[in-house]
Amino acid sequence: MDKVLITGPLIGDSVSRLVDHFRVEYSRNEVMNQAAFSQAATDAWGIVTMTSLSVDRHIIDSSPGLKVISNLGVGCDNIDVSYAQSKGIVVTNTPDVLSESTAEMGMGLLLATARRIIEGDRMVKVGDFSGWKVDLLLGSELNGKTLGILGCGRIGQSIARMAGGFEMQVLYCNRSRLPAKVEARLHLSVVDFDGLLEKSDFLVITAPLNKESHHLFDLKTFERMKASAILINIGRGPVIKEVDLIAALETNLIAGVALDVLETPPSVAEQLKERTNVTLTPHLGSATTEARSAMSDLVIDAVLDVHQGRVPNYVVG
Repeated sequence: MDKVLITGPLIGDSVSRLVDHFRVEYSRNEVMNQAAFSQAATDAWGIVTMTSLSVDRHIIDSSPGLKVISNLGVGCDNIDVSYAQSKGIVVTNTPDVLSESTAEMGMGLLLATARRIIEGDRMVKVGDFSGWKVDLLLGSELNGKTLGILGCGRIGQSIARMAGGFEMQVLYCNRSRLPAKVEARLHLSVVDFDGLLEKSDFLVITAPLNKESHHLFDLKTFERMKASAILINIGRGPVIKEVDLIAALETNLIAGVALDVLETPPSVAEQLKERTNVTLTPHLGSATTEARSAMSDLVIDAVLDVHQGRVPNYVVG
């Protein structure tokens, strides 16, 4: 039987659907490290991969029987997609089902940072709270403020819809303009990148990682933002050049940041961990039972579709 390699834990019992068709090698308890993955992939017909693992040319060339790479996540910057496709390998991802969960995470980080919720939690837990004060941990309201969204795909549009409940003005910057009916339904206004930086009180990054977005947020970018602005990144970590982010925070170019993704995970710069105006979470964007269960189903669906001669629902490229 052909081998399917599953490189980390899935949610639910979707793996059981493979056992009648494949020899399954399943890293049930933890995500494989890169070295173990490289070795295990050599005789795989299909791979269910986690976004922390790199599927580069070496992996592809070392796996001559590989037919499908099913990625648990939306972003596929961990995979050399064009090279895989040139070898006749189908690459799939899991969009749609995680949009609401990731958008909720973005709004949660926005609220937590704007209202200094994490600081308040720490204050109470360590015993520094001595009673109510009129100027204690003053934050910023969302109501009436301007929210900028960089990358207004499924997740960005979900955030825009949620922001409407706070009566925020929502701007977006995208590779291509959205249809007029979408803009009207979500009360969206399109701006260029400069306009997004200059007008946003809160700016949420949902953009994918590519050559254009890599280190898009550097010191020059931060200098063009409002000093009162709060930046939220739920897209990809390397969109922000973290050494420049630290410099921007230290010189008060922006007011705060919340990061669910990091430039070089799991490494975190000490300067980010030490600052009270920085909120850090361990890539929890789609970490709900509903989303991760649906994602787990989709990666198995894709493998079975390719095996049975069908085109999977979410082919990349």
